[in-house]
Amino acid sequence: MTLRETALASGTPDARRVRLHVPEGRPPRDGWPLLVLLDGDWIWPLDPPLGASPACAVLIPGHGGPQSRFQGAEAPAPAQDAPQAQALARRALDFTPPSPDGGRWPDPRRPEWQCGGADAFLDALLGPMLVWASAQAPLDPARLSLYGHSYGGLCALYALVRHPGRFARTICASPSLWWRDGWLETLLDGLPRALPPGPQACGAPSPRTASIRLTLMAGTDERWHPRPLDPGHPRRPADGIPTLPRLEALCRRLAGLAWLDCALERLDGIQHGDALRAGARRALALAA
Repeated sequence: MTLRETALASGTPDARRVRLHVPEGRPPRDGWPLLVLLDGDWIWPLDPPLGASPACAVLIPGHGGPQSRFQGAEAPAPAQDAPQAQALARRALDFTPPSPDGGRWPDPRRPEWQCGGADAFLDALLGPMLVWASAQAPLDPARLSLYGHSYGGLCALYALVRHPGRFARTICASPSLWWRDGWLETLLDGLPRALPPGPQACGAPSPRTASIRLTLMAGTDERWHPRPLDPGHPRRPADGIPTLPRLEALCRRLAGLAWLDCALERLDGIQHGDALRAGARRALALAA
């Protein structure tokens, strides 16, 4: 794949490195499908590499860099160097919904992190980032997908709330539904019964997809813990609460929306951290 990259809003607090990976060869008639890969900085290129070059472009909004190894939102601070800690704090801000009054609020597990910046992040993604990407390669506006894991999955679901229909496919691995006592599930309950009219992203307006697809994924060995991580007292897997039943309940909650096709996939033998890479590989196949 060919790499294109740029720095948006350089020299400002909102500066961000953005990378676009474009398949080799001639694009389809309507352009390449595009997968927005949240947390792609931590895992791209996918290892082991895919057997064949995917027929899908990949856009990665940056938080860190290839030198940073993702350890999850609960990694103890001493294990992180300064750039990684800064990237994780920025990630928490970008990927979380605002408070009920529209402002920021502290992260429930890491109070030093500010949360609630997802509106600004999504505006930048659907605005300058996609405008730049569509100028680099022919992209199909009707085949735009968004993938996120953990806090990234929370952001992807919030994008469904904030911009219903803008992504033809939303793919969430292990979304942090526990965040703020299920605040995102409350927001999802407010989704419209009918898909509102509006333009697609990635360029000129085009007809809406008749059915928007939402794919939820979680590892069969995955559990979440209601209390913050205590580095002095390691957790046992059996102490956690299985993730899959909550995603099953979310699928049932969304079943009444005729415009939303929701499916749940199980990642056999996968725990939370490993679901990021396993889900990204699946997301690439679905987006293509």
